[in-house]
Amino acid sequence: MATVYKFQVSWPVTDTLARNRESNSFHMQHSIGALVDADLTSMCQDIVAMYQHHYGDATRELQCKAYDTDAVPNYPRADVVVNAGVPWDQATPREIALVLSYSGPHRGNKRERGRIYLNPSMGAGSSGLGMRPTQAQLDKALLWYTEPNNSFPDLGGVDWTFGIWSGVGKYFTKSTQAWVNDDWDIQRRRGLRESNRVQATREG
Repeated sequence: MATVYKFQVSWPVTDTLARNRESNSFHMQHSIGALVDADLTSMCQDIVAMYQHHYGDATRELQCKAYDTDAVPNYPRADVVVNAGVPWDQATPREIALVLSYSGPHRGNKRERGRIYLNPSMGAGSSGLGMRPTQAQLDKALLWYTEPNNSFPDLGGVDWTFGIWSGVGKYFTKSTQAWVNDDWDIQRRRGLRESNRVQATREG
């Protein structure tokens, strides 16, 4: 029986405070059934390697955890960390993201559509942020879905399928298409917490 797992990738940006980490979560289905923790650890290692490839840096911290889909309580089945304590550098606002959207055959069905928020200003080869993403930035983001042997659909080999888990419907949909729009997205939870405040009081 096929089994669906959740993977969460996170990384520190500008500092190592837990509250300032960025993260992505996605689901994959294993066609042969349940796996032991060692197999999930190997999958997490492959995911970390893919992130290092696309962000062009193998010297910064990346962490990947694997979870069962609906276990209660749901503790990590695998946890892989590389370069612990080495944050990623970024000079632009952390809230700005470029979205890789993906879905099954019916992209209009919200239960069969997923999103991964990429950081366009992190890692080697990143460029400035204009009013809209450049064609090069769009193409680079889409490679996360299309590049042979270094993309979400190719993770883990033939026994794994990348797609969308519906927490409401309790079913998995295989991804069949992906797209990146030429507009920035804002992830407010990625913003740095306040470190200073200016204020005034006066009577009108």
